[in-house]
Amino acid sequence: MISLKMKKILILLIFPIFLFGCATTSVDQVVENNPSDLEKQKIIYVGQSKKEFCWARTSVWYAVVCYKYDAIGKKPYMYYQNQDYEILASKFERYYVFKNASIKYTNLNNIGNGVLDKIFYSMSDAKDYVHKQLGIYKQPKPKKQKPNQQIAKSKKKDTQDKNTLVPASSGTGFFVSNNGHIITNDHVIVGCRNVTIAQQGKYVEVDVIAYDERNDLAILKSDIRPKKFYRISKEDPKLMDDVVIAGYPLGNKVSTSIKTTKGSVTSLSGMGNNFSEFQTDAALNKGNSGGPIIDKGGNVIGVAVAKIEKEGIEGFNFGIKSSVLKSFTNSNNLKLITASRSRISQNQLTSLVTDGTVYIDCWLTISDIEKIMKQSSEKAFYSEYQN
Repeated sequence: MISLKMKKILILLIFPIFLFGCATTSVDQVVENNPSDLEKQKIIYVGQSKKEFCWARTSVWYAVVCYKYDAIGKKPYMYYQNQDYEILASKFERYYVFKNASIKYTNLNNIGNGVLDKIFYSMSDAKDYVHKQLGIYKQPKPKKQKPNQQIAKSKKKDTQDKNTLVPASSGTGFFVSNNGHIITNDHVIVGCRNVTIAQQGKYVEVDVIAYDERNDLAILKSDIRPKKFYRISKEDPKLMDDVVIAGYPLGNKVSTSIKTTKGSVTSLSGMGNNFSEFQTDAALNKGNSGGPIIDKGGNVIGVAVAKIEKEGIEGFNFGIKSSVLKSFTNSNNLKLITASRSRISQNQLTSLVTDGTVYIDCWLTISDIEKIMKQSSEKAFYSEYQN
């Protein structure tokens, strides 16, 4: 038989567990069944700080909005650099606009700052609102013109309103899934008001869903079902491995056609013994950034990132290793398909490079361009905007 004293002890131990268990279930059910209750109950509200928003509290339990319920960072979001606006998105198709966000959201350890300004139910509505607040007026995008024709009409700097969006710089990306995920460099898309890829003679807007400033990587998401996408090598490159780099060097200055260069791996580290990168003598130029570096089997062994630009120096070009890319995508819930094919036919390789690699445009205002030009930037600006 259990003594009365023992029963009291058991009750004291079990009751808090029951209480917190019920509270957790209650909050889960409220949010999962009807997420709008977060707004109705003023758990989320306009004027709320980002910290309060991310750690919203109901009863005795923290809802942890940014992590459990709204999964911020796992859906498209945008940060307007130097403009103090940020759009965070949720798995419930809600888009939260924060103003005074001088520090962007990265994760629960780095929430950043800002105040909730508006709540929208589509990313386009959220963008339109922010653009209106910033006085940005978006140019209409011709549907049937080729990208180089559009750009030629868009780049009349002297006659453009300084708040009009223009395609100002370019880069390269590549598909890594049949759901339209694209890999590129962070410096290709950082600060962009809009990011587009060229597909069948017109611009297609894409969302930035994750980025890594340290390793210079970014994940974009489009609604396109690509004909081809790249698989990632199971192993990092080895010294003297043959490689091919695909991309769009110099943007439209040369042509809009895909271009490739061949070479080999010349070192297994980058500048300053950076072992997340490797060196190759395959040619890289402005605009190649973010493109795939592939082996004879068409497997991605790296992401083109930079070159040393000094007179008399050649063959010092760098790529980000495939292991770093996989670590980045895994941490952002994107599982890349790996492969270890030793070789594919020339026709197969040509088809992969042509259909799997994309031309990226970064849309900025003239005011943005003037600010960035005063700073050190790796962006491949079109010649119209270069000093």
